[in-house]
Amino acid sequence: KQVQNIEHPSNDEVEYGGQPMSINASGMVLEREAENEVQPMIETDNVAHEREAETMIEGSSEAPKIKKHRGPTKKTDIHARTLEERTPIILNCYGQPIGPTPKDVKDLSRFLGTIARTTEFAPLNYVDWPSVPTHDQIWEYVLEKFMIPPEGRSWVLETVNLSWRGYKSKLKKMYLEAVEKGSNLDELYELVPEDELKDLISYWNTSPAKEQSKKNKRNREKLDDMHTMGPSSYAALRHKLKQEDPNKQEPSKAKVYRESRIRNPKKTYKTSYGNTKANMVSFC
Repeated sequence: KQVQNIEHPSNDEVEYGGQPMSINASGMVLEREAENEVQPMIETDNVAHEREAETMIEGSSEAPKIKKHRGPTKKTDIHARTLEERTPIILNCYGQPIGPTPKDVKDLSRFLGTIARTTEFAPLNYVDWPSVPTHDQIWEYVLEKFMIPPEGRSWVLETVNLSWRGYKSKLKKMYLEAVEKGSNLDELYELVPEDELKDLISYWNTSPAKEQSKKNKRNREKLDDMHTMGPSSYAALRHKLKQEDPNKQEPSKAKVYRESRIRNPKKTYKTSYGNTKANMVSFC
């Protein structure tokens, strides 16, 4: 399946599209690059979705505390479900999940994130998501754990795609940090099968991949008006606002925008609030 002996990679990224990546790490010069892939701005509950990161409490005189992370979500309880234990999912008119409860929607999204980190479902040595051959298997497995109408298939696969891309970005950051420190790749080999990791490293060192990484980084730096909803989706927010409306009217785009960018005054954020305020004024 793989393209072999790529000694002079083309500058045209299409050469790699739709094909598994090949191993050709010899002779490549590694350049230090920060990987910040720009994710499609679709409305999902995906935990890898770009969002504002909160830092230390504003005005605090104490030294910043190191935040403890609980590690990746595994959702073993959902993976262990039988067909009789499946949770029904309600979709809106766009095929996006909105119920029956916010918890059910978040459980589904985080469950899809675990699928994106499972190489049997989402092998990592493919350049783009359309070329991954397991879309049908993913959808069939999801239906074993949740009762989702057929209209939700597109959202499910796009959510796995976002998590898959985010996971690859995380792995690349770990790899670059290991190379910079001169340490081994044992931690990566615990997460990724050896053949897939070699394919990833080979691809990361090609000229097209480096150019795309630089382009993605520049595009990501232009995003300075991010929402502050955390893992919640726009679909869930619109549904919530509609239920709160006395006439059960669909919320306006301006209202959704304002509600999705509410900031906690006790916290600071990575980006300025200036552009957001200006946009809010223009919506009035």
